[in-house]
Amino acid sequence: MKKLIIAIAALAGIGLYTACSPKKPALFEQKNGIYFGTTTDSLTYSFAKYPKRMVDTLRIPVKVLGDPPSTGKSFLVEAATGDGLTAKEGVHYKLLNPYTIPAGQVATTIPVVIYRTPDMDTTVFPFKLQLQASDDFETHMVTKSAYLVKLGYLQKPSNWGTIGGIDWAGYTTNFGTWTRTKYKLILDALYDPVNDTTVTEFPYQRTGFPPAASLYLQIVRNYIRVNYPGNYSTPTLGIGVTLRDPDVKLSDGSNPVIQVGSSNY
Repeated sequence: MKKLIIAIAALAGIGLYTACSPKKPALFEQKNGIYFGTTTDSLTYSFAKYPKRMVDTLRIPVKVLGDPPSTGKSFLVEAATGDGLTAKEGVHYKLLNPYTIPAGQVATTIPVVIYRTPDMDTTVFPFKLQLQASDDFETHMVTKSAYLVKLGYLQKPSNWGTIGGIDWAGYTTNFGTWTRTKYKLILDALYDPVNDTTVTEFPYQRTGFPPAASLYLQIVRNYIRVNYPGNYSTPTLGIGVTLRDPDVKLSDGSNPVIQVGSSNY
């Protein structure tokens, strides 16, 4: 009799536990999360690196926080608004919504088309991408749900330096004073058609000038001599095709010719 009572009590306990326990732990009821899988929260892109391109495509990584989806799952990216976000959608960039996390994957890259516009000659245009929550994904990682992109073209490199400064490019015996016109000329002269890139920065190193610096200088000088022989013509400058710098005014009101290596300005 005693054994029968114990058995009935045990069965009752099991039934009570089953009735009060959830079918799945709460963890498995949560949605997967998505976030920007980048090491930083921003990107600066300069078309100066690719001077022949008017259009390019950024590919920004997005990752899943959770299990790989069994089927492809879509999500949206919107352009955030706020002070300083001056890039215009449809003018400076284009989103290609909807985006998709492929089945069985926990990462993808989202393409964002960017455009070079005339106003980038003088202005940097920032925009911010914002991941949107959906039926399939949450965006609870707030610090990784937004990504800032800054678009530019002919802006002065931060390490150009000034005449007498520590950076290689700013020395009068190298490229000298930075101007927009001179910088564009240098980008064209150093353009590599095989890789579709050019050299945009010339940072000073602790061990001295960049190893390729003297080569860069000679390439630019040769480019000017071939395309604008009047810039180095002797004894009088301006004999033949000549490129003058509209960004600089001499004391007599004229524009100087552009030279590098013992630069004239």
